[in-house]
Amino acid sequence: MLVKDFIAHIRTSDGAEQLLVDHLKEVQYIAEEIGQKIGLKHVTGLAGMLHDMGKFSDAFQEYIRDAVANPSDPPKRGSVDHSTAGGKFLMEHFQRVNPVSPFLVECVANAIFSHHGQLLDMIDMDGQSPFVNRLTSEKNIDFSLVKQRFLQHMYDLSYLNSYVIKAAKELETYFESKLKNAKTTEEAASVIQKETSFVTIFIFSALIDADRHNSRAFEEQEEITPFDVQSLWKTFEGRLNKDLTEKQKKSLPNEITRLRKQMSIDCLDKASLPTGIYTLSIPTGGGKTLASLRFALRHAQLHQKQRIIYIVPYTTIIEQNAQEVREVLQAEDYVLEHHSNVIEDTEHNENLSFKEYQVARRLNTAKDDWDAPIIFTTMVQFLETFYSGKSRNVRRLHNLANSILIFDEVQSVPIHCVSLFNEALNFMKNTCNTTSILCTATQPALQLVRNNIDINRELVEDLPTIIQAFKRTSITPLLKNKGWNTEEISGFVEESLITRNNLLVILNTKKAVHDLYEQLKYADFDVMHLSTGMCPAHRKKKLEEMRLKLQRKEKFVCISTQLIEAGVDISFECVIRSLAGLDSIAQAAGRCNRNGEVELQDVYVFNHAEESLSKLPTIKMGGECSHYIMKDLQDNPALFGGYLLSTEAMTHYFNHIYKAFDSTLNYPLPKLKTSIYELLFRIDTDKNKTYIKGPGRHYPLATLASYKTAFSHFEVIDAKTQGVLVPYGEGKNLISQLMGYDPIDDYQVFLKKAQQCSVNVFKHDFEALKQNNQLIVVQFGIFNIYVAKETAYDDQFGISVQGEAQLDDCII
Repeated sequence: MLVKDFIAHIRTSDGAEQLLVDHLKEVQYIAEEIGQKIGLKHVTGLAGMLHDMGKFSDAFQEYIRDAVANPSDPPKRGSVDHSTAGGKFLMEHFQRVNPVSPFLVECVANAIFSHHGQLLDMIDMDGQSPFVNRLTSEKNIDFSLVKQRFLQHMYDLSYLNSYVIKAAKELETYFESKLKNAKTTEEAASVIQKETSFVTIFIFSALIDADRHNSRAFEEQEEITPFDVQSLWKTFEGRLNKDLTEKQKKSLPNEITRLRKQMSIDCLDKASLPTGIYTLSIPTGGGKTLASLRFALRHAQLHQKQRIIYIVPYTTIIEQNAQEVREVLQAEDYVLEHHSNVIEDTEHNENLSFKEYQVARRLNTAKDDWDAPIIFTTMVQFLETFYSGKSRNVRRLHNLANSILIFDEVQSVPIHCVSLFNEALNFMKNTCNTTSILCTATQPALQLVRNNIDINRELVEDLPTIIQAFKRTSITPLLKNKGWNTEEISGFVEESLITRNNLLVILNTKKAVHDLYEQLKYADFDVMHLSTGMCPAHRKKKLEEMRLKLQRKEKFVCISTQLIEAGVDISFECVIRSLAGLDSIAQAAGRCNRNGEVELQDVYVFNHAEESLSKLPTIKMGGECSHYIMKDLQDNPALFGGYLLSTEAMTHYFNHIYKAFDSTLNYPLPKLKTSIYELLFRIDTDKNKTYIKGPGRHYPLATLASYKTAFSHFEVIDAKTQGVLVPYGEGKNLISQLMGYDPIDDYQVFLKKAQQCSVNVFKHDFEALKQNNQLIVVQFGIFNIYVAKETAYDDQFGISVQGEAQLDDCII
């Protein structure tokens, strides 16, 4: 058979065929470019050239042609295995080239085996090896014939030997650089295990993205034009400096304005520092978004960085911060927002028909891959890039390399993800040439935990003096033995508004917020509500209404969950905060007297008697720790510099929290009697010992991580959520489009619009919505999109589980 007889893909629009050798070489080239970022060009290139080797089989060639020839009755997708051959070939021919080659071939083979699914466990919880089982299982292809054709049409063994030797040398150099500080054999083995896990995930990312990019370029007949980021950084810096100058002219001529300017200059001056991990502890309201951007734009020019990525705790503040940066930099086409995945990733589902697979692949290649100069995303998306194992997430990982990561409100890292977060950042710094900036007024002391973070330094000079100068609130604990009930808090709010125009109340649960709203809704002032039950577009409108009321000095109260604490640029005359962690109290205080309008304004801390925190252990423990610190400060007013929100108090608080949750930091899996940290990074585990003593005697393995087990249990947020498209604003048009079966030409545009009009609903609420007949299931290609009925979305509270929303106009 001739080379033209072997094809990789058939274009949907015109039936054009992509030759298999072209696809393999093009994916190899893209993967090499990606691997070059961390000095592993040939390692990732090896995965690219071999990933679809199995498509040289007669079975696959018959399958792909049959699928196109018989669209009404196509063969079942997955009926022909094409992803085992490349990994098997690698393991059989190159496992013993040199001492490093076992690590090389296992890492690359796992990526090849898994490029339509998740990385396999090298060792599973039973002490068996799914990886070895995949290698040795009988498949429905003639492997010897596939190998012969690959060597004939692609590369010969001489070329491959030379290529593998280069790849092994790269990996050897990589390992040597990581072992410089290892003092014992055990320590060296531990380092190698951790590094091998990250390298495997990086190879997987490189292969997935290279394959997707090439497939999309063929399908869409488009060439990907890279951005000239260095000229962009220079242009953007000029626009930022102009904007800062104009803002300073309009600002109040007070100490707050002077300090904001000084901290911004500090950030600019530190931009020449080398790639590293830096803290930026600008007090709340100190202008950290633009100060960090100032550092990033100059640092990117000096160190040739490719991307600036803002990572925020909640989707609620992506819109605000991204829009601010767009406007300041005049960069509409260069700023990407990535909130969440609106539809499920099902491309690797082997139950799909060929036609369904083609649609799924088109949708997945349309999803954001973070290939933009400036990106705004969430902490959930960042952590899932490393640890979810899903191809849609992991493909983005390599785009974090040679970048600048700006973490806004970094104290919001979930307690069970602390060790995993720290290891990811250390890998980014030490391997990927990536600078991370940890922004928050309440630094979480991540350097104090067992699996700590390697922080270089703080960017702001004379921080204690600045924190004291930024003191704009007087924090008063009002804690009672039995706590405050809703009626008592309501009375306090009404009394407080006699002498004030506005007030913000922040409570820990949606129910507490709802109850207080109901208690106050007939008061002689406006009552506004904010929660994650609202879609982003709805929250944005509510915040705009509040800012207008503040400007007009209208009398109102806003009752919110903690979402308003993270980065929302708004300033009230007084704040009431339900007892929580010291970091939350500090963030709440940052919504009061934000611009130093007067010398000091009041922040009150209550203990709410009716909040149920049994399912919120971090908030519960945080409140208890805050309570102890408040009592200590009351007994000794000189403690912590005499200030509840001082750096010393915050470090003491986080140290106490991390000790209290020490057993939680590694993401424990109680049912498996292990942790995700151990599954990925530890070598001396029971499962590994079981394998080494048993099957490992016949099939010894160099790498031992349980990727699939770890990834299948990983969730940043403990409770699973389901995205629901809601009939708010543009959402009504999107729903009409779906219900009318109108063609959707641009999937990316549709998905971005859908993000603005979607709410992530916890599983129990999702089930209640279904039970109460408040959802409509709409087919979107091969996917289901869940749509809320008009009765399920309330103008005050957002999603209404019982379907009691007040209706204006019904479209469903």
